[in-house]
Amino acid sequence: VEAKIIPMYSVSLIIPVYNVAEYIQTSFYSALNQTFQSIEYIIIDDCGTDNSMNILYDILDAHPRRSDVRIYHHDENRGLSAARNTGLKKATGEYVYFMDSDDEIVADCIEMHYKSIQRSNADFTVANIRLIGARSVHIKPIPNDAEQLPPLQSFFERKWNISACNKLYKRSFLCENKLFFQEELLHEDILWSYEVAQKANKIALVFEHTYLYKVRKGSITTYKNGARKIDSLLFILQRMKLDWENRCICNNYAECYAHFFNFYRFNTALLLLNYSGNFDERRNYYNQISSLKNGVCDKGGVSLIFQLSFYFFYMLFNPLYFVYKRITCL
Repeated sequence: VEAKIIPMYSVSLIIPVYNVAEYIQTSFYSALNQTFQSIEYIIIDDCGTDNSMNILYDILDAHPRRSDVRIYHHDENRGLSAARNTGLKKATGEYVYFMDSDDEIVADCIEMHYKSIQRSNADFTVANIRLIGARSVHIKPIPNDAEQLPPLQSFFERKWNISACNKLYKRSFLCENKLFFQEELLHEDILWSYEVAQKANKIALVFEHTYLYKVRKGSITTYKNGARKIDSLLFILQRMKLDWENRCICNNYAECYAHFFNFYRFNTALLLLNYSGNFDERRNYYNQISSLKNGVCDKGGVSLIFQLSFYFFYMLFNPLYFVYKRITCL
């Protein structure tokens, strides 16, 4: 019997699936209906409790690209990071693209990313994202100079969105540098993109909006903030601080590193204003955040703010925070 030959693809498009029955049809069709032809679709079933996978199977029954789809099943729900790691390990394409199963991509998304990375020989591409939903989630357009800066500097200066999605990566670059996602962590994209930027030599820009990022009620970005969310952000800040102190990887970018670190430090503290726990729990988290120095210098407005006790921080920022949330989420 002749052995079955698995075709090699230019791009592996990785889509974790978990409880997205309301959105999976639109999302999956946008992935299948790409103008670029050489795509393998890697679907990770992360053991949801709705009929997301049944909807996906119904789509595949009649779709001409069904033979390009690989479906892998987790034995239990393991989370987004684990699902992406599974997808990356199973990928055979020269390049890898991550997509969330409740978002959409434009028809020529993969084609634009592929042409950009082929032309530039970059380690990964960065494209613009169109936000649909709550306005409190800010996604800035990519500036023209982002491509000229070293990737780590452009990351610290927040020139591009830190989401793992909507970027095309060389699979060899990710695998050779063991760039896998930290499991059981929320906001894992911050840490992962930081590690990717450390290792990368070059990025390429796609100025078109190739990804439709949807923010909905009940999504990870609109939940009331719980302990797991704060713990995850503290873990990320502590990891970055250790990188500075122990490995000195950021010496050439001390100032922009400090601004980046303090930006996330302050925003983590703001999340305590909408925290699900009691006042003492908030104060304990605030004390942990305020004790995290950025490893470079502790000057400027953010450092002055963290000299306040949590009581005064709460009294000062709580009214402003909720006015802002009400205006931007209308």
